[in-house]
Amino acid sequence: MGNNLRIGAHVSAAGGISNAVDRITAIGGNCLQIFVSSPRGWAKTNITDEQVELFRKKCQEQHIGPVFIHGLYLANIATDQVELREKSIDALSWALTIADRIGAEGVIYHTGSKKDRDHAEAMANVIEAMQEILRRSPGQSKLIVEGSAPQNGKVGVTFREIGDMIQGVGSERVGVCLDTCHTHQAGYSLATTEAIDRSLAAFEQHIGLDRLVVLHANDIKPPPAALDRHENIGDGALGESGFKALLHHPKLRDLPWILEVPGFDGEGPDARNISIMKRLAE
Repeated sequence: MGNNLRIGAHVSAAGGISNAVDRITAIGGNCLQIFVSSPRGWAKTNITDEQVELFRKKCQEQHIGPVFIHGLYLANIATDQVELREKSIDALSWALTIADRIGAEGVIYHTGSKKDRDHAEAMANVIEAMQEILRRSPGQSKLIVEGSAPQNGKVGVTFREIGDMIQGVGSERVGVCLDTCHTHQAGYSLATTEAIDRSLAAFEQHIGLDRLVVLHANDIKPPPAALDRHENIGDGALGESGFKALLHHPKLRDLPWILEVPGFDGEGPDARNISIMKRLAE
């Protein structure tokens, strides 16, 4: 495994964000993703300057990075509900401000659902919301769109949709997270090197690979499981062969890989999943 390979996971920041660095180190990862507040509520956690300093110091000492924040599950900037949209803009701009404070690459988020609304109208709403989020949180950190699984009127499923958003926003601070589970389920196969080549050609055409900043490495629970059900590496539809092809692909290899898997003990990303990724990368 090359020294520049970055394999990490979503870990808990409970008890203070610096604890996340200890947790990722304990399972053998060297990059990480965290929530900076409860993902299922709107309340903002008070993150002190002391906590920020300790987090940055530990990352530096343990050679952990890059760092990503994941936005709230509740956030939905594709909605036409005024209150929900404003709360979502506020939550994502706050998270982006925190990202800048802690030296994170950016905030990864799902666009949300338009339900049965007109697509063009929803897209215009999304672009305006993204511009407003960036306006409210000036800095270096990126607003990172994660593609969604194709269900429940989700916006940002296809590469074309994501490309249209980025073009509409017109900012260098917009990046993309490619989630292996969602992407594969959206019809862009990642199972073999040839399939990955085809899917990345479509990504390049509609978005541009220069926008791809991180991958969520998740295997896929096969049917009849609902869409967007993550599986441990090697135990799902992509399997070890799929992840081996992904990890060895020259356009993906040097990007950070963040695991969001259930874990072999059901406790979330673990050392075993990270060691499987490292072995497949050899």
